[in-house]
Amino acid sequence: MNFDLMRLVAALLVVVSHTFPLSGQPALTIRGVEDFGALGVSIFFVISGYLVAGSYERDPKSYLAKRLLRIEPGLIASLVVTVILLAFVTTAPPAEYWREAALYVVRNALLYPATYDLPGVFEDAPLAGVVNGVLWTLRLEFSFYLVLMLVRAKLKLAVGLAALCALGWLALALTTPGWADERITRIAFLVGRNGFLFFAGAALWLTRAKVPLWLGGLSAVAFPFVGPLALPTAVVGLSRPGKLPADLSYGVYIYAFPIQQQLALMGHLNVLTGILAVLPFAALSWFLVEKPAMRLKPGRAAAGEEIRAW
Repeated sequence: MNFDLMRLVAALLVVVSHTFPLSGQPALTIRGVEDFGALGVSIFFVISGYLVAGSYERDPKSYLAKRLLRIEPGLIASLVVTVILLAFVTTAPPAEYWREAALYVVRNALLYPATYDLPGVFEDAPLAGVVNGVLWTLRLEFSFYLVLMLVRAKLKLAVGLAALCALGWLALALTTPGWADERITRIAFLVGRNGFLFFAGAALWLTRAKVPLWLGGLSAVAFPFVGPLALPTAVVGLSRPGKLPADLSYGVYIYAFPIQQQLALMGHLNVLTGILAVLPFAALSWFLVEKPAMRLKPGRAAAGEEIRAW
């Protein structure tokens, strides 16, 4: 399974996972992490760390520009499409809606002052008022990009960061079972766990060691028992060369949540409708926005590379 297909599966796991709470049903839990969504996000961070470390090594000078071109065009387009389409369903006055909609686009495009609500939108949904609940991961992802750049993708520092993140995450997991209940512990837990996965993925690239297929398979089997600790070697060990004709994973990820919210309000949300409804948006995002933006990456033509990390 190549990385493109792995990411698509991971994005679909997030869609499947969100189907249940967004339709007012109990979350579907799994052994190893909280749910399929957490598993999908964890896979994303391993792949991202692995590929982004390679991108930095190949061309440190254009690294940041490449990362921005991978995240921002698709994200900005999705934010604009979201506010335009939700203008047809909002119960707020137009002046109020469009003022807040403009701020919604700007804040989320800037990543760090992220916001999750729009006036008069999804107020009667089971998960009320949340327009796109996955945007926090893009902020975290970009933060890890910056940290990797600051440490110049040095192997020792990547290993140290992975270990530090793992220690913080495991300490919270063992001492604070209700980590998700408080904002501070929730942020610390998610930064620790996803930081471990990202920097462990980066370290695997930087070691130049090939993770054998048998170790990848053994790690996958161990995942239900040791959780995300097994994922870096599982993901990299099970990966195979190749690319899909279209990389729909990012589009699925950034469009699915608001689409599922609207389907829930209409009483039509289930796993099948959620997946079928988001795929056209993901395809348009790839062919009209993401793929053209990737052609603008500095040095891509000369190097012949097309790193699809995000």
